[in-house]
Amino acid sequence: MKLPEQIEAKRIILTGLNNPSFEIAKQIYAVVDKSRNRLREWLPWVDRTNSAEDEYTNFLVEWCKAHWEAEEGFAYLIISKETKQILGCVDIFNISQKNISGEIGYWLSDDAEGNGYMKEAVCALENESFNAGINRIVIKNDTKNLRSVHVTEQCGYVLEGVMRQDVWDEYHQRLRDTNIWAKLKSDKEKE
Repeated sequence: MKLPEQIEAKRIILTGLNNPSFEIAKQIYAVVDKSRNRLREWLPWVDRTNSAEDEYTNFLVEWCKAHWEAEEGFAYLIISKETKQILGCVDIFNISQKNISGEIGYWLSDDAEGNGYMKEAVCALENESFNAGINRIVIKNDTKNLRSVHVTEQCGYVLEGVMRQDVWDEYHQRLRDTNIWAKLKSDKEKE
């Protein structure tokens, strides 16, 4: 499966992280660092990302570039058409050629929240993924992450179940419950 290096939506452009630079790492790190207090509640990698070097090595090179080349995952910056600013990231990963499925993950900066950007990003990425041959897309989120839950509902994903106490949450020092949402290509065709 291949996805385009750029996906255009109404107010945003998704720019592929297939050939990252250290300059991009610095920009992403600044966005993450500015939103760190909120993001760390839901994303365990935030506290392991303490510099632009961490962002570049751990995320951009070891994950984004490697997964893109192997066609196992495709990560994108979410960029505002109007301001040209990085708003966050969205990716499809855990791609299974056998099961023709993948999983979408995402995060958004504090400044961009509440404006519908993530719904737009998820819908744009799912469209490209379905067009590329994916049949099923999964989104997982903490049951208490109400903003993320809202995105999945707005995008028409179906709640298939809750994995109870499935992941240790360092931030909250508790076992967390995880929602499992999914959308099939046939669901999208009915919209």
